[in-house]
Amino acid sequence: MDEQYQILGALVKAVQILEQSKEFALLIPEVRVNIVYALSNAASSGDIAGVDGRITVVNSFPKAAGLPRFGASDHMARAILEIRKYRPEIRAGINFRYNEQLKKVIVEYAKLNNLSVGGIDRAFEPEKERMSIVKSMPWKIKYLKEVYGGIPDIFYETAGWGKEPLSVIIGADPVKIAFISVEIAREYAKIHSTL
Repeated sequence: MDEQYQILGALVKAVQILEQSKEFALLIPEVRVNIVYALSNAASSGDIAGVDGRITVVNSFPKAAGLPRFGASDHMARAILEIRKYRPEIRAGINFRYNEQLKKVIVEYAKLNNLSVGGIDRAFEPEKERMSIVKSMPWKIKYLKEVYGGIPDIFYETAGWGKEPLSVIIGADPVKIAFISVEIAREYAKIHSTL
């Protein structure tokens, strides 16, 4: 039970970091944002806490729709479970917008901060996986492993049929990835205002 409280507390802190960044609002996609944190022995999405209702934009600032709770995420929770098969130290993740301008910012940021970056080209996704929410995630994570030799710290996926393109940052704890997300958002805001 102590670990569960620690996880929920860390997520509250991570959400506060995101909510205080007006720039991060620029990174919120139509599907909204979730940030998740897994129990050390997570075996199912119920062992992973996320933001209930995700994070949206209110008055030009990011705003969590609800409080963190276990089982609140499906998409990001399944991603973390798959990623942990290859990188068991990974317990946290966040998703946000992807576009070509943001990709340039991410690649530059990753170089400066010694982080690995990769991309999933959904044009290569087999139809059987593409048509299934459950089968798509294992394919995407396996694709990263095969193309990059491991799962990158930051990766993106291009648009797919009925799927919005997204970026994902993974790490050991949600507070660190929240800071990284805000730093990327600040860099993106500098070029976004001039686009």
